[in-house]
Amino acid sequence: MPPRSRTMLLAAALGHLVLVVTGGLDICLWETGPLGKVLTYYSTLTGADTGYGFFAPKVASPPTAAFTLVDGDGRAIVDSLPPGITREADIRVEDLVEVFDHRRSDDRMRARLAASWAATLFARHPQAASVTIDMGFRRTPSMAALRRGATPRWRSVYRARVVRPARGAPGGAP
Repeated sequence: MPPRSRTMLLAAALGHLVLVVTGGLDICLWETGPLGKVLTYYSTLTGADTGYGFFAPKVASPPTAAFTLVDGDGRAIVDSLPPGITREADIRVEDLVEVFDHRRSDDRMRARLAASWAATLFARHPQAASVTIDMGFRRTPSMAALRRGATPRWRSVYRARVVRPARGAPGGAP
């Protein structure tokens, strides 16, 4: 590679690194004039402006849905929503799980979504008599608390038990 090309490539990499640092420090270049606007657009498009908040001590774990199915003999099995079909499907499921935390006052919507998931799980496990839906977060203690012996804990946001309708009952199997 010619020395001039190498210098230009190094300057571009250094410039990008400077924008990553300004993004991490939450410095806004927009107000610095036309060049600042161009650099702000570039930072947004490349992700250099993200601030890297995932290293912050207060970042919570993502919401999770746990499903415990119990059959007529009392045997319990734990199931989950199927991950990995496509990344887009995983994002949709994560969004639905987050609805339970963000829409706490909408009990009717939560009950409908829980019933829909229960129907899916009953179809997947025909022997199941009931399913308990537990939505929540794993609360991870700070590093200082972990050093003192604290352990991660589960915090439920929504918990409901859905019983399979009896055969022949409205909404039940024929």
